[in-house]
Amino acid sequence: MTGRVAVVTGAGGGIGREIAVGLARRGVHVAASDVRPGPAEETARLVRALGVDASAHVVDVSDPEAVAALPDAVLAAHGACHVLVNNAGVTSAGSFEKETLEDIRWIVDINLWGVVHGCHAFLPVLRRQDEAHIVNMASMVGLLGLPHNAVYALTKGAVRSFSEALRGELVGTAIGLTTVFPGAHRTGITETARGSQRALLAEMGRSRLAPALMRSPTKLAEQVVRAVEKDRARVVGGIAARALDAWDRLAPVRTGPLGRITGRADR
Repeated sequence: MTGRVAVVTGAGGGIGREIAVGLARRGVHVAASDVRPGPAEETARLVRALGVDASAHVVDVSDPEAVAALPDAVLAAHGACHVLVNNAGVTSAGSFEKETLEDIRWIVDINLWGVVHGCHAFLPVLRRQDEAHIVNMASMVGLLGLPHNAVYALTKGAVRSFSEALRGELVGTAIGLTTVFPGAHRTGITETARGSQRALLAEMGRSRLAPALMRSPTKLAEQVVRAVEKDRARVVGGIAARALDAWDRLAPVRTGPLGRITGRADR
């Protein structure tokens, strides 16, 4: 890993920042991308403090032209790119019937198109390296579609299928791909949530119980870095994600009991 270059989207906080720092501890130079300039530069500062190079890039991953310009910016700053981490994401919660089409397009553009834009823009660069890797961030709802998270599940389920297919296409090349399925983590994503249960999500993220209900992203980031090193196909992070994975294997499509639970908050 030492001397390699990684670009991390959504690197301004949460899982993205922890992955950037985790890679830096392995000697990887980091291009920290975020839609917010201040947090992107702060992550770059934390990376530099670990003795490797870092650059900050302000990019909206839902904008195809902005993402298409990012590889050249990374190459100009670092001379290469070996690892792409498509981490940027947003969330929503609540009844699908109450979702607006505007909010649905917002989450699809970031969570799904952001991953597609990143892979499409960087694959030509990654192919020129002797070894490279892609990390695509899904979610535990990509393992099992949770009721009252239908739109979020739409995007993360699509990321899962897309990533599994792309990994298969890359067999025989020097490019690996890992799909990550995090459970509930303290990332700040709840503060920008949309949907009829957005206030509940934001309150949960700020509550005193948050440390007990949501894991720190540090351990997940370490799992992701090891997955890059070992070319693992997937990372399932946390008890909640592993429980949903097991539920789907033991009782596929049985989401009714979960719907009765999650629906109480939407009444």
